[in-house]
Amino acid sequence: MNARAKVATCVNCRQMKVRCDAKELFPAACSRCGKKGLRCFIDPSFQRTAKRKRAEELEKELREIKAASFASTSNTSAAPEDNHLGSPTEQPRASLVSSSAYPEYSSAVPSSAFATQRIGEIEVSSAAIAEIITAFFSFCHEDFPILPDLLYFVRGYNRCKFLFWVVIAIGSKNTEDHEQLYTQLRPHIRLLASDLDGAVEHALGTVQALLLLCWWPFPFQATRNDPSWTYSGFAVHIALRSGIHRPHHFSDFMYNDRLDDAGIQAFRKAWIGCFIVNQLLASELGVPSTVPVDNTIVSALGGQTSSRLPKPLEQHLRIAYHSYNICNTLGNSDATTSGLVHGSIGIIKILEKGLQELEIELARDMTTHTAIALLRVKLQLQSFVFTDDQLDRSDLRIENRAADHLSKVETYSTKIIDLAAQAAPVRSAPHIWTIILRTSVVYAAHILLRLLAYSENLDGGLIQNSIGQAWMLFNSQSELENDSWARLREIITYLSRIGTSQNTPGAASVRARMSANIAIESIWRARGRFSEEVLREKPSDYTEAEAMRDLMRFGLDLIIGDDPFEETDPTLLQESLLPVDEDF
Repeated sequence: MNARAKVATCVNCRQMKVRCDAKELFPAACSRCGKKGLRCFIDPSFQRTAKRKRAEELEKELREIKAASFASTSNTSAAPEDNHLGSPTEQPRASLVSSSAYPEYSSAVPSSAFATQRIGEIEVSSAAIAEIITAFFSFCHEDFPILPDLLYFVRGYNRCKFLFWVVIAIGSKNTEDHEQLYTQLRPHIRLLASDLDGAVEHALGTVQALLLLCWWPFPFQATRNDPSWTYSGFAVHIALRSGIHRPHHFSDFMYNDRLDDAGIQAFRKAWIGCFIVNQLLASELGVPSTVPVDNTIVSALGGQTSSRLPKPLEQHLRIAYHSYNICNTLGNSDATTSGLVHGSIGIIKILEKGLQELEIELARDMTTHTAIALLRVKLQLQSFVFTDDQLDRSDLRIENRAADHLSKVETYSTKIIDLAAQAAPVRSAPHIWTIILRTSVVYAAHILLRLLAYSENLDGGLIQNSIGQAWMLFNSQSELENDSWARLREIITYLSRIGTSQNTPGAASVRARMSANIAIESIWRARGRFSEEVLREKPSDYTEAEAMRDLMRFGLDLIIGDDPFEETDPTLLQESLLPVDEDF
C-alpha cells in the first residue's frame, strides 16, 4: 500500500496539530496552507519539531536575516560609486522592484537620455522610461541576452518603436510604480507586431521584439490564442529575408552595406535566438522546428567565432540543439506515418550520453533557467519510451527495460517543479514566466499525471506532492478567469481525481506529436471534464463553450461583460483559422 495513503495530513498541519483536508482537496493545497500560501505536501517520514526548538530555530533565522540585511546596507553605503551592471545569477531575483531596489543602477540610465513617449492614449515620462529600462536589464536581460548592453541600447532606444515598447511592457512588470503599463500596452504591442512596414524598415529590432514576446509571453486563454508560434515564424522569415542568418554576407541582402563587428554579433544573437525560441515552441506543440541548422548556429556551437556569445545564450543554444536532434531523430522519421522511429530504446541510450556530457560541461555556470531547460530536454528524451513499439503496450510497468526510464522520468519531472517553485515562489505576486518556466513545468506536470498509472512501481507520494506543487504554481499565476493557468489547474484537478481508473499503463495512444505525445494525450483525456453536449459540438474552445453553457442554463448570458482576452490583432485572427484543437 502506498505510504502516502496511510497519512492524510500535510506536514504543516501535522506540525501545528490541526485538522487537515489535503486528501479531500488534492491536488489543491489544504485549506490552511492555501490561505497562508504555504507549500502543501505529505511526508510519511515527517517528525514534528517541539515548540521550544522551533522557536529557537526561528529566532536564529531572524538574527541571520538581520545580520545579512545590515551587511548589505553597509556594503552599499561604502561603495556608492559602483555602477556595474549586475547579473541575475549574482543577486536574488525579485518579482516586483522599485527604483530603491537597484540603487547601483540609478546613475547608469539618467532620465535625460530619454524623451517622453506616447502610444495611443498612454504617455510614459522620461523618468519612468529610465526606471523601466533599468529594471528590464537588471532582472530580465540576462535570462535571454539577445539585445546589446544597456548603455548601447539607450543610445538607440527609439530606432525601432516596436522593440522599445516591448522592452517597456516587459520591464514594467518588474516595477512597483509602473506595473499597470504591462496590461495597458498589450493591445498596442500586438498591433505593432502586425506592422509589415515597420518590419521591413527595422528588421533586426522587429526580430528582437518578436523573440522577446515569445520569451515573456502575454497572458492568453487556450493555446490556440497564444501568438508565440506565429511570432516565432514571423521572426524567422524576417531574419531570413534580411540576411540576419548570414551576418558576414550582409551586402548580399542589402546593397553596398556591410556590418561592423558589433553588427555581426547583433545579427548572430538574433538568429540564434530564433533557433532557440522556435525549437522550444515546436517541441511544446509536437511539430518539427522550422529553423534550419546552418553555419551560424554550428559555428556558435563549436566556439569557432572570435566573439563568444553571452553565457546564458550559449547554454540555451546548446540545450536547444540537443532538443532539436532528439525530436527529429526519434519523432520525425520519414520511414513511418507517425514520424516515430521503430525500436527507439537503443537510440535513447546513445542520445542520453550526449546529454550527460553536456550537463558536465555546463554544470559550473548553469543558472536556474538553464538547469530547468536541460531537465526538460532530458525529460523529452525519456518520453519516447512511452511510444516505443518494442515495449508491451498492455503493461509497460513490468518491463525491466522501462523501469529505469520511468524512474528517470519521475526524477526529472519532480526536479523541474522544485526548481520552478524556487524561481517563482507561490507567495510572490504574479510575474511574467519565461517560456522556459512555462513549457517545462507544464510538460513535467503532464508527465507526472501519466506516471500516476505506475505509482505502485514508483514513489507515488513524491509524484502526488509534485503534482500538487505544480497546481499551486499554476494557481498563483492565474489572474483572469479561464486564462491558460486556470485551464491547466482544471486539467490537473480532473486527471488527479480520476486517478488510475482511466490511466492504464501502456504505450501512449497519441503518436504523431514527437516529444509532446504524452502531454497531448493528457489534454485529450482531460476533455472528459466537459459535458456530453459540449463534446458533441466540438467547439474551437471547449472551456469557453462549457462556461457559456453553464451561464445560459441560469439565464446569465445577457449580463456577460467584455471579454478581457478579446483580440483585434490580425495575426491572431489568421491563426484562429488554423486547425488547432488544443484547449490548455
